Amino acid sequence: MDDKMELVEMLAQVSPGTTLRNGIDNIMDGGFGALIIVGYDDEIEKMIDNGFAINCEYTPERLYELAKMDGAIVLDESCKNIIYANVHLQVNRKYTSEESGTRHRTAERAGKQTSKLVVAISGRKKLVSLYKGELKYILKNMSRIIEDANQAVKTLERYKYVLDKFLDNLTILELDDLVTLHDVSLALQRFEMLRRIEMEMKNYISELGTDGRLIKLQYKELLQGVFEEEREFLNDYMSEKLTYEEIHNSLKVLSDVEILKEENFANALGYGKNYAILDKEIKAKGYRVLGKITRLTAKDIEKLTTEYETLADIQEASQEELLDIKMSKIKIKALKNGMQRLKFMIELEREQK
Repeated sequence: MDDKMELVEMLAQVSPGTTLRNGIDNIMDGGFGALIIVGYDDEIEKMIDNGFAINCEYTPERLYELAKMDGAIVLDESCKNIIYANVHLQVNRKYTSEESGTRHRTAERAGKQTSKLVVAISGRKKLVSLYKGELKYILKNMSRIIEDANQAVKTLERYKYVLDKFLDNLTILELDDLVTLHDVSLALQRFEMLRRIEMEMKNYISELGTDGRLIKLQYKELLQGVFEEEREFLNDYMSEKLTYEEIHNSLKVLSDVEILKEENFANALGYGKNYAILDKEIKAKGYRVLGKITRLTAKDIEKLTTEYETLADIQEASQEELLDIKMSKIKIKALKNGMQRLKFMIELEREQK
């Protein structure tokens, strides 16, 4: 699991509405500090010194009362039971920390040693710090998170609008058989930019928990069908030697500067990293456009793209040829009319604007 997904999961464990977050909020409201380990195994057992076993059901109120003592509190992985309280942690000195306070330094080192979620609460600074492996995250003020999340939604709306307009243009080019690698690279670039904003939104939604229900609804509505269409787009243009996972992994590592260079996206699709080839004519297989014709099933689309190499070949196929591959007359009519209607509707929408 990569760091971004790890962070999303970590934030989900302490999001508003969870029992752990309720306990953390109680401790913060009481002005106390605390060190909480979420998860118990042999590695944790080796670290524990002194303290006492609790082995009772977890409640936010019990966590609050136990935080009045100085030692660390150990919960099980699901936060349903309190295992230990008031324990001293003997952390291996090979794990370093840049924190200044004793509690936070111990928490960071324990997080690195155990790869468990460790929560450090500062009563004086009113801060909650999360540690897990090499990850460190300080929980933000809720009003600030909501403000940032709303801004991210607006950004997502803008990028989604740009992507939709670009895909409409790509559809026209595909139906006219005028697509170049430049067009395809730009489309993939816009998908990747949207995906990166989507990851930011996941962080906000995880951190907001139950307080982020409306933002989550907006997020889901904006991204409905986007990544399914991206998959169809990749089916149209990616090299047969590549998988979806390999393409996404190669895009994920691009820096903020590299993501602006079109040749990196051509390379991700398997066409090589050479700016000069961006003017090369390239033909769509037809998955994305055919997917927009409602009467065609996935089986119909697979049959057409297997029988014909490109969308242009499918457009040129006669009724007799399509009947030969066992397509019904009603499906053939839907195919022919659907492609014409699709082009007409996009051009009509352009004229109205």
